[in-house]
Amino acid sequence: MMIYNFYMAKKYFLSLILTVLCFYIKAQDFDLYSVKNQVSIVCNSKDSTLDAVVANLLAKDIEAVCGYKPPIYKHLKQAKGNVILLGQVKNAQAKAFRNYYPQEIENQFEIFAIKRLKNPTSKIKDALIITGSDARGLAYGVFHISEKIGIHPWYYWADVTPQKKKQLSVSIKDTISKTPSVKYRGIFLNDEDWGLRPWAAQNIDKNLKNIGPNSYAKIFELLLRLKANTIWPAMHPGTKAFFSIPENLKIAKQYEIIIGSSHAEPMLRNNVDEWDKNAMGAFNYVDNSFNINDYWQKRIKETTSINAIYSLGIRGVHDSGMEGIKNNKEAIKVLGDVFTAQRNMLKNTLKKDIKAIPQALTLYKEVLDIYDEGLPVPDDVNLVWPDDNYGYIRRLGNPDENKRKGGAGVYYHVSYWGRPHDYLWLCTTPPALIHQEMLKAYRNEAKSIWILNVGDIKPAEYQTQLFLDMAYDITPFHQQVYVQNHLKQWYQQIFNANVALKLNPILQKYYQLAFERKPEYMGWSQTEPTTPTQLTAYNHFAYGDEGQKRIKQYQQLVHDVLQLKKNIPAHLQDAYFQLISYPVLAASEMNKKFLYHDKAVLYQQQGRLSAISYQDSVAKAFNNIHQLTKFYNDSLSAGKWKGMMHAQPRGLPVFDLPKSKTTLNTTSSEAWGLHVEGTAPTHQADTISFPILYSKASDSTFLDIFLKQAVTLSWQFLEIPKWLKVSQATGNLSSSTKEIRIWFKPDVAQLKQERQVAYLKLQTNLGVKTLQLVCHPQPKVKDTFTEQNGFISIYAVNYTSKRETNSFKWEKIDGLGYAGSVIKSNFYHHLVTAQDSMILSYNFMNTTSAKAKVDVFTIPTHPLNNLFSLKYAVRIDGGAWQIKNFEVQGRSTEWKENVLRNNAVKTFVFDDLKPGKHRLEIMALDPEIMFDRVLISLKEHPKAYGLMPETN
Repeated sequence: MMIYNFYMAKKYFLSLILTVLCFYIKAQDFDLYSVKNQVSIVCNSKDSTLDAVVANLLAKDIEAVCGYKPPIYKHLKQAKGNVILLGQVKNAQAKAFRNYYPQEIENQFEIFAIKRLKNPTSKIKDALIITGSDARGLAYGVFHISEKIGIHPWYYWADVTPQKKKQLSVSIKDTISKTPSVKYRGIFLNDEDWGLRPWAAQNIDKNLKNIGPNSYAKIFELLLRLKANTIWPAMHPGTKAFFSIPENLKIAKQYEIIIGSSHAEPMLRNNVDEWDKNAMGAFNYVDNSFNINDYWQKRIKETTSINAIYSLGIRGVHDSGMEGIKNNKEAIKVLGDVFTAQRNMLKNTLKKDIKAIPQALTLYKEVLDIYDEGLPVPDDVNLVWPDDNYGYIRRLGNPDENKRKGGAGVYYHVSYWGRPHDYLWLCTTPPALIHQEMLKAYRNEAKSIWILNVGDIKPAEYQTQLFLDMAYDITPFHQQVYVQNHLKQWYQQIFNANVALKLNPILQKYYQLAFERKPEYMGWSQTEPTTPTQLTAYNHFAYGDEGQKRIKQYQQLVHDVLQLKKNIPAHLQDAYFQLISYPVLAASEMNKKFLYHDKAVLYQQQGRLSAISYQDSVAKAFNNIHQLTKFYNDSLSAGKWKGMMHAQPRGLPVFDLPKSKTTLNTTSSEAWGLHVEGTAPTHQADTISFPILYSKASDSTFLDIFLKQAVTLSWQFLEIPKWLKVSQATGNLSSSTKEIRIWFKPDVAQLKQERQVAYLKLQTNLGVKTLQLVCHPQPKVKDTFTEQNGFISIYAVNYTSKRETNSFKWEKIDGLGYAGSVIKSNFYHHLVTAQDSMILSYNFMNTTSAKAKVDVFTIPTHPLNNLFSLKYAVRIDGGAWQIKNFEVQGRSTEWKENVLRNNAVKTFVFDDLKPGKHRLEIMALDPEIMFDRVLISLKEHPKAYGLMPETN
C-alpha cells in the first residue's frame, strides 16, 4: 500500500509540474516555417500504415505551400523546436501525452483531437498534438490542418493549386471533432467508360491500361480529405475487377478504406469481370447454387483482413433482374435461401458474430418491389434505400422499419446511364435537391450508410463535396439557408470571397436552367430504346420567345463567367476552367445547338432567308463543344486530364450534329413576311393582331419582319400612339440583315385608365400592312393574380395566405423549381385530416367566363414511405375538393416525362367559372410535397414548356 501511495503521489506531482510547464494555447499562430522556426513531424507508426501515409502527405502539403518539407521522425527524442505529433490513442507516443488529449475520444469512431502545448519537453518549445480515436480519425485531424494552411481537398482532382507563402503558420484552437453523422460515407465509381477509365489508362495506370492502384490511391486520398471512408469500386464491362489486382487491396488496407460493392455485386464480386459463364454456368441460383456459393465463398476468404461491407442478395450478372424466377413470389423464396447461405459463409469464414459483420441490402430497381411484397430481411442487415436514378429517393423506412437494428442508408445518383436518358456528361443536379432529399433521409433514420454514384468523379466535384459534407456533419444543414452558403463557402475556399460572391448567382442560375431541362435532354430523345432527336418543346413564337430567352440567359452566364475569369490568378485558371468555364460554356453550346436548330427548321417553314444562318449557328455550337472538350483533354493542366472528358458519351443522338433540311422555297411569290408573337408559324392575315398588352412597364410583345427573297426592304411604322413604345420605328432589310424583331411596350405614364386600341401602319417599299395593338388597364387589386391573354400564372411560393399548425408547417425551399423556389409540406406523424390540413390560398381575378383548367406543377418526388402517397386537393371558392395523387408506378411513361422535365403535372377542371375575384386553395394531404407553380387556363393559348411570366 505504501508503494502504491508513493507511486500515486509521484504521478500526481509529475502531472502538476507538466501542467505548469505546458500551458494551453488558444487560437495563436503555430509556426510551421519561418526564419526562427521550422516544424518537424513525429509519427512512430509503420510505413505501411495510414498514420505514416498522412504524415507524409502533411509534409508534402506544407512543402506545396511554402517550399519547405518537414522531416518526419520516428521518435520524439529526435525532434526539437516546433513539432507536430501524430498518433492514434492506442499508439505508445500518444499514450505518453494521454493527459493532454480528451480521453473521451478513446474507443470512439473516427474522432480526432487537436491540442496545442508549450514546452512539453526541454527540446520541444511548441507542440501540436493530433490524436485520432482510430486511423481515419487521425487522418481527418491531419487533413483538418492541411485545409487550414491552404491545401484544398480537391487540390489534385480539381487542380486547386495553393497560394505560395514565404512563411507559414496555422491558427487553430484546441479541437475535438464530433462523431460523424453517418457511419459509412462514400462514393460509387460507375459508368467509367468515357472518363475515369480512359484517363487512368492513359495517364496514371498506363501499365494496366485500366483503373488500378495508382488511381485508387488518389481516390482514397480524396475520400479521406473529404472525411469519407467507403468505396464501391468501378465495375463496368472493360474495367478490371478491383480484387483482380492485388495492389488495389494493398492500397485499400493502407488507406483504411472500407470496401463495399454495388447492388449488382453480392459478396464483393464483380460479376461482369469475374463470372465466367462458360466455366461456371448460368448465374442462376435456382439451378446453379453450388457454383455461385463457391464463387462467393472464395471472395469472402480473400477479404478476411480488410474493412468491408458485404452486399447481400442476388440480381443478374450486371444491372438486371434475377435469373431463374418468374415472379416476385419466387424471388422472395430464392432470396431467403441466398441470405441464409451468404450469412453462414460470412459467420463461418470471418469467425465473428454475424451481427458484428457489416452487411447491406440495396433495394435497387426490382429489389424494392420484391421487398415491398414481403421479403423478410435479417434485422441486423442495413437496408439501403435507392433514389430513382434521377435524384428522387423512391422511399424511406416507415416507423417500424426504422426500428431495425441494422439501420438504413441511401444510394443516390448525380450521374446515370439508362432510361429515359443518360446524364453522364455534365453534373447539373441542383445542390438544393441533394440537400432536400438527403436531409429527408437523415431525419427519417436513413443514416448508417450513404453512397453517391459519382460517375467519373469529374465533373461532379461540388456535388460530391456537398453530399459527403452532409454525411460527415449534418447539423448545419438542418437550416435551409445553409446549402446556399455552403456553395459560396466552397468557392471562397478555392478562389476568394469576392469571386465566390459573384459566382453564387451564376451557379444558382446555371442549376435552375438545367433543372428545367438538362443539357443531355435538349434533344428531346430517349434511350432504352434509343430514339432520334426532335424539335424541343420550347415555344419560339410566344411568351417572349422561350427559345431565345433561354439562349440569352445562357449567353449572360457565359459573359459573366468569362468576365470573372479575368479576376482569377494564374495558378487557379485550370481549376476555374474545369469547375466553372467548361460546364457553363458547354451547357450553353448544347442549348444553342438545339434551340438554333429549332429556329432553322421553324423559320425554313416560313420561308425565311435567315434559316440558313441559324443552321450555321447550330454547326458552330456543335464545334464549340468539341473544341472546349479538346482543350479539357489536351491542354488543361498541361494534359493531365487527357481522356477524362468526352463530348459524346455513349454516342447518343443528343450529342450529334442535328440533321436539318433547311432548303428554302426560292420560288415563293412573297418577297417578305411578318410574324406576330402568339400566332402560329404560318399565320397570315390582312390586319395583324397582337396578344393583349397590359398597363405595366414589364409587359411587351414582338413582331418579326423577315425576307423571303433576296430583295431590299425599307420599312417604317406610321401612326404610333403616345402610349406605345416601339423598339425601332424604321429600318432596312437586305442580304446582310435578313430579319429584325420589333418590340412593343406600353408607356405606362401615357396610358389612361381605359382600354386602348392602336392601328399602326407598317409601310414598306413592297407593300403596307395594318397592325392592331390593344392595351388593357391592369386591375389594381392587392395580393391578387389577374388573367392575361386567357391564362393566370402563379408561382407557388407567392401565396396570398397559408394555413398551418405547430405540427404541420409550410417551408420555402430556394434553389428548386422552374421559378427558383418551391414551397413544401412538412409533417411526418400521421395521415392528414381536413381538420388539421395545410392549405395554401391564392386570390385571382378573371375576365373570361369559361371552364377553368388548373394545372398544378410539383417536384416529382416519391412518397416518404409506404404509408403515404402524394395526394393533394384543389378547390375554388370553397367548393368541393378535387383530389389528385402524382405518385407513379415503376418506370412508367409518366415517370419518364416527370424526371426529364423535373416536374409532375396534374390537371383539375372547374366548370363555369364566372368573371370576378376568386380564391384557389391547395391542401397537402401527404408530407414532402413541393409545389412549384400553378397555371389557370380560361381559353386556348400557346403552349409553353418553360417558366411562364407570373400574371400579377
